Amino acid sequence: MRQVITTFLLGLAGGGLFTLLHVPLSWMLGSMVFVFGFQKWTRLDLQWPPLLRDLGLVIVGYAIGQSFSMKTLVEIGTQLPSMFTMTVAVIFISAILAYLTTKLTGINLQSTITGSIPGGLSQMVVLGEEMKNVDLTVVTILQVVRLLSVIFVVPFLVFSPLLAGNEAGASVTGTGEPSALQWSFFLFLAAAVLSAFAAKKIHLPTASMLGPIMAVGGMVIAGLDVPPMPGLLIILAQLCLGIYFSFMLDFSSAKGLARFVPLSVVTSLCLLISCFGLSFILSKWHDISFLTAFISLAPGGMAEMAIVGQAVNADLSIITGYHLFRILFILFIIPFFLRWLFKSPLFK
Repeated sequence: MRQVITTFLLGLAGGGLFTLLHVPLSWMLGSMVFVFGFQKWTRLDLQWPPLLRDLGLVIVGYAIGQSFSMKTLVEIGTQLPSMFTMTVAVIFISAILAYLTTKLTGINLQSTITGSIPGGLSQMVVLGEEMKNVDLTVVTILQVVRLLSVIFVVPFLVFSPLLAGNEAGASVTGTGEPSALQWSFFLFLAAAVLSAFAAKKIHLPTASMLGPIMAVGGMVIAGLDVPPMPGLLIILAQLCLGIYFSFMLDFSSAKGLARFVPLSVVTSLCLLISCFGLSFILSKWHDISFLTAFISLAPGGMAEMAIVGQAVNADLSIITGYHLFRILFILFIIPFFLRWLFKSPLFK
């Protein structure tokens, strides 16, 4: 318990400092940098249980679910063809970058493709375990570096003059003032927590967030008056997730592949630039802002991009729709495709 409290206090200090420095998504990025630094350069025994990561995801899921309505549900339905097209485009670009990585490093194509597809660290590592000739260290490095590159780059990009993101919105600190907190909020929060447990039982992807999204979103669509998420809990969610991400920065198991990390950063940035270009097309196809389109296509995790979207008052329901579609597509379609592809003459 002492290690967990120490870890939390370090994350809190980092988030507070980054807030004073006006860094975008200060509580998440600050806690990540501080905890990683102390973990790397001191002998402190730091710990962060998965339960606290899940708590952050439940809070984010609640906030996303509150943004849903029947209108946005219909809008998501009309954009399903675009979701499919953009998902395939992102995966195709990832495959090209994987091929270039193989040519430059000599690492087998099975490993670089599995590592380059933006399907989430845990999902792609599990998939790699089921494939022959896949180096799990390569998969882990590519997935972690891409995720962390997106987490650091996207917030600065969306708040830059280029995209004119506005952090002054209520989403950064929460949508409700503490004095206006309704007692019924705790009932809805309890329902969100229970839905997270239920989603885990049936093995939904990113269950701790998807369960609350479905539960709270369903209640909003049903016409219930769902209380807003308090600002302090939004900050807590950023801290929980930022500290969790800091533990993903350990590349000690990479050994001789350490030189491979800079190339992974370059390919991750290339994929991000490609998504930036695709966002222009998506924003022209549909009546959504470029900011919403870019965050929807950014190759990060659903939770991380939801926090970014929340901070700039983008359309959370659209962002969630695109990321959820990509997760489900990669979970249910890509494994069969890769097994077929890896049996082809190209890989023999």
